[in-house]
Amino acid sequence: MNLNKKKWARTLAVLVFILMITLNFIYADDNETSNKKSNIPGQDKIETSDKKAIIIADTGAKAVSGKPGDKVRIELPLAVNREYIPSLNYVIRNITIEPMIPTERSEIEDWPFKIKNASYIKKMKDMTYNSRADVFYDFEISETAQKGTYPITFLVNATIWRKDDINKTQIKEDVEFELMVYVNVTDDGSESKIINELGALSIATVDKDGSIIPAPSGNAGERIKLKLPIINTGGTLTDINISPVISNSLDEWPFIVEVINYGKKIPKMNPGDVTTLEYEFRISPEITSGAKPINFRATYKENGMMGESLFSAYINVAKGKAEEKEPEELPDSIPKLMIVSYTTDPETIYSGESFDLTLEFKNTSKNKSIKNAGIVLTLAEEELMPDIGESDSAYIDYLGPEKTATRTFKLKALPTAINPTSTIVVDMNYETPKITQGTQTQGIVLEIKQEVNIFVEEPTIYGSDSGINEPIAVTIPIVNKGKSKVLNLQVDVEGEGISMVERFYGGDLLPAAKNSADFQIICDRAGELEGNFIISYEDIDGIEGIQKVPFKLEIQDKDYSGSEVVQDEIKPKKKKSKALAVTGGVGLLAAIGGGVYYVLRKSRGKI
Repeated sequence: MNLNKKKWARTLAVLVFILMITLNFIYADDNETSNKKSNIPGQDKIETSDKKAIIIADTGAKAVSGKPGDKVRIELPLAVNREYIPSLNYVIRNITIEPMIPTERSEIEDWPFKIKNASYIKKMKDMTYNSRADVFYDFEISETAQKGTYPITFLVNATIWRKDDINKTQIKEDVEFELMVYVNVTDDGSESKIINELGALSIATVDKDGSIIPAPSGNAGERIKLKLPIINTGGTLTDINISPVISNSLDEWPFIVEVINYGKKIPKMNPGDVTTLEYEFRISPEITSGAKPINFRATYKENGMMGESLFSAYINVAKGKAEEKEPEELPDSIPKLMIVSYTTDPETIYSGESFDLTLEFKNTSKNKSIKNAGIVLTLAEEELMPDIGESDSAYIDYLGPEKTATRTFKLKALPTAINPTSTIVVDMNYETPKITQGTQTQGIVLEIKQEVNIFVEEPTIYGSDSGINEPIAVTIPIVNKGKSKVLNLQVDVEGEGISMVERFYGGDLLPAAKNSADFQIICDRAGELEGNFIISYEDIDGIEGIQKVPFKLEIQDKDYSGSEVVQDEIKPKKKKSKALAVTGGVGLLAAIGGGVYYVLRKSRGKI
């Protein structure tokens, strides 16, 4: 009986040993299957000879060219860099491309294109080994651009995916790189701020048809016609005003003043243009014989900046008044009354506003006095008028030799004054102590500005349940209710925890025009936030104006998820269940134990 027990015990031990070996193989096989890597010997690997996964395919393409104001199309012929993507086992996904537009104001002025859109990001389809794609960007060359070649950089973001027989797809790496093309601007824009330091306008040697224009000739008291060929030797000119410089000296102004304003306007002149102006004058009867200069003053905007040119033409007085030989100072000589200076209060004159004009008069004679001087202003229609209840004339009772006197006129710049300058002709009539009559005429030029009137409407903020770091779209309508153009319209934001995705630059806003500032803001904290939208702009003289519009936001306590990558569902292969293996092993032990127990019981005769 004891011998049978030992035999059964040995048999049980052998069975347990066999079971342990079987379980060990099951676990080893399962672990080997689960620990298999996707990197199979000999599989393709990325060898980064260049960090650009996508390159410009057509390396011989010509650079885009255009003039300010032209619309140009930049074509990006893209191809996969085969040194970077070695085989069809790789896919480039989530491809976005955008031009790197500057955000600083000083750099924006050097950007050759008008910024019109809130975003220039473009998304592309997946690209694989040997594939190509064309991306087009349409831009308008800005009038602020200067002549030259500009590098335009594009930022590309993408994800390199590697195909795998086991896991199907698996992200390999995210990449970011830059591509560069060039744009040629062939001319300076009308607002490029390139000016001719010596003056852009001058007298041409010939007329625009090539004929030589002789200096006009006439006798004292006769009428003559003066042809004035003007040539533009500078950039693009606009708002051109040309006027002769009137003087009380016959050697500088040999004519009789017959009209209120001799100014002439030219809307625009391109570089090299020749424009011929014609004037008709009556030569003063008091003029002497000889060549007499006529000075002209021109004001204009050259490439968006105010400029001025001074130039002279000549006439010949064939027969003038005979010069009488007189003593140095005749007993009854007529002294001269002149305007030696003038000021305005306020200093800057706006259309529709009243102002004071103070003239300083001087008796230039060293030994003759002036009395009963009447001063009369001749004002340009639709530009200036005496203020309500005021006069356009003044009186000086007595002015001694070399003495000065001031008189103040209360005037008003009319709302209809659209010219940047207005000429006032001042007529002076007076007497000497011996009742000899004297007359003088002078002209002065005043600058009249239009009041800047920018109206900012209520902002529209989209998204009432915005979260932390989630872009929030904003629209602000802006209207120019003034009569002059405003420049460099921009919108920024201030407030704790609030920033702009990209500062809005609206460029110039014409009179009676409306612009919608569309941009995005981001908040980096939750709760009720307060801030201000800052609208800034400049008038034609570069004086900056700022308006602040307050706003409130309620930011939810959640993070902005950003763009999510959607992956294909990965279904794992059927594997041997560890639980099943363990259960089977335990069941086998139980069966063996039960069998042994049964044999022992039977051997003892209990069954």
